[in-house]
Amino acid sequence: MVEEYDKYLTETKIPGIRGAPWCTAFNTWKVDKVLAPAVSEPQGELPKVTPYMYVAKIEVSDLDAMVAFLGTDKGKNFMKSWSIYLDPTSIFTMAHDM
Repeated sequence: MVEEYDKYLTETKIPGIRGAPWCTAFNTWKVDKVLAPAVSEPQGELPKVTPYMYVAKIEVSDLDAMVAFLGTDKGKNFMKSWSIYLDPTSIFTMAHDM
């Protein structure tokens, strides 16, 4: 299942965004290990199993165009296809580029 999803992302989602005129770079990494949430005083136990597998970085040349795209049905579907949203305070280690 994981290999199929890797292939799906590589062949469908990623090239579509990479081809957008406002996108200068779209890099995707598969997360192999998560060190810990980057919080100064974590409450409760740290997660033992990662709730996410992928992280993406989008570099844009035209932020207004990107925001306009995300407001369209196609943009909303793109965001939904990345079904798990990442905590921006997480520190990722040991990921490999796809």
